[in-house]
Amino acid sequence: MAFELSFSPEFFTAPHDLDGVEFDKERPVSVYQAIKSMSDADWASMVKECFDGVEPGVGEVMDRIVETNTCRDLRSPVEVYIDEAGYHSVSVY
Repeated sequence: MAFELSFSPEFFTAPHDLDGVEFDKERPVSVYQAIKSMSDADWASMVKECFDGVEPGVGEVMDRIVETNTCRDLRSPVEVYIDEAGYHSVSVY
């Protein structure tokens, strides 16, 4: 079962995310942090399949997540889908 992304703005971008403050890459607390924590292999696969091989910025990936508007569960960690098929996702704690 999938759910709509009905979270506060801090779920997407936590305070200080854009200030370059260090965060726990094993347990990201925002979508922004989860995207920044993706492994190189996961990033490359997502770029190839979701962006036709054109390197996106973090903002473009976040826009795609907002457009897709789907997560697997509402409990932590929340698996947030990047693509509508759910092949690519990030986990937010």
